[in-house]
Amino acid sequence: MATVLVTGGAGYVGSHVIPGLKRRGHRVVVFDNLDRGHRSTLDQLDVEFVLGDLNDPEALQHLFMGYRFDAILHFAALAYVGESMLSPDLYYRVNTAGTLLLLQQSLAATACQPPPVVFSSSCAVFGIPEQLPLDERSPKRPISPYGRSKLAAEWLLEDFGRAYGLRSVVLRYFNAAGADLAHGLGELHDPETHLIPLAIAAVRGDAPLDLFGSDFDTPDGSAIRDFIHVRDLAEAHLLALDHLLAGGGSDDFNLGSGSGISVREVVQAVEAELQSPVPVHHAPCRPGDPAALVSDSRKAVAVLGWQPHCSSLQQIVADAVAWDQQQRLLICQELSHVNA
Repeated sequence: MATVLVTGGAGYVGSHVIPGLKRRGHRVVVFDNLDRGHRSTLDQLDVEFVLGDLNDPEALQHLFMGYRFDAILHFAALAYVGESMLSPDLYYRVNTAGTLLLLQQSLAATACQPPPVVFSSSCAVFGIPEQLPLDERSPKRPISPYGRSKLAAEWLLEDFGRAYGLRSVVLRYFNAAGADLAHGLGELHDPETHLIPLAIAAVRGDAPLDLFGSDFDTPDGSAIRDFIHVRDLAEAHLLALDHLLAGGGSDDFNLGSGSGISVREVVQAVEAELQSPVPVHHAPCRPGDPAALVSDSRKAVAVLGWQPHCSSLQQIVADAVAWDQQQRLLICQELSHVNA
């Protein structure tokens, strides 16, 4: 059994990894400032929780004084591309400087033998692709402060490996989606920016879905993206952790389904699942938005033995819709209890 630190464990992907860690018998300690995560998520997962911020050296020092970690899964970050364009300083402070402080405190607390790190990165590090699909050797030319802050954190891990022997695995997500119904976990962002929950919310009566761009050089004119089920992402993290705990060396992997799906196809899948049209608002494409992003994940398959098992569009949408219905039922039950 390993003691595993999960930074940002109250967030979307981080929370989905926790049940698998517990199934493996690991002791899980979550460190999160709850700025964008949810304490209720951690309560239902029944894990040890330390409230703290990556940019607070004293909080990190107390964390590493209180626990001896065998590994770190580092999810804590900000992840809104548009917000990063308006507040680049915020993104470098949290995503890059926060990672630096985490690594420094980990190093100081472990007598120069830092625990290995699984790092949550992003396909945003690639920028506008020259060719598809994108593999680990594709040029990394991020076009947003978000992507640059993530790439800078990757460089930190690489440099700490050379200087201090830190072993790390970098996992670059494409479009995470879906839910884990067995544990009541799903997308709960505030504000919500992801396509599938926004499409579901539009059907439920919220604002129409913004469809950004209709004249991309794609078969139906809408952008193409690679959607990967969050449960498949969670499994990749567990395999990366197994790799490091077994003494494996540093590496990096792209994680996607390998299939490009257009925004219009996603909308059609939500309409089919809910048997109702998705109200759409046509908007101009966003500056720097690539026409298509698709992952080549063969390296993760070959090295980690990873296989995406539930990343078909139909499965992703079905799970997202079922989770939305699950949450609405819980809200109705709570209201009935209050009014009883």
